[in-house]
Amino acid sequence: MGKITRQEHSKDKPIDNSDIDFTKADKMSDEEIEKRAKSDPDSLPFSDEQLKKVKIRKRHKTNE
Repeated sequence: MGKITRQEHSKDKPIDNSDIDFTKADKMSDEEIEKRAKSDPDSLPFSDEQLKKVKIRKRHKTNE
């Protein structure tokens, strides 16, 4: 079983993508990217019905 890592990000602490090489993805069409994503069982997109149920919640800032 894989390890789950949780990272939080914000404007003050953006995600660091410096170690990712996007060259291959940049050469692919949107259709090819979508086709590959749909063929990956770990990366299946939400259905329209699932997207209708999505609730976006903002975290409340805490004084730590």
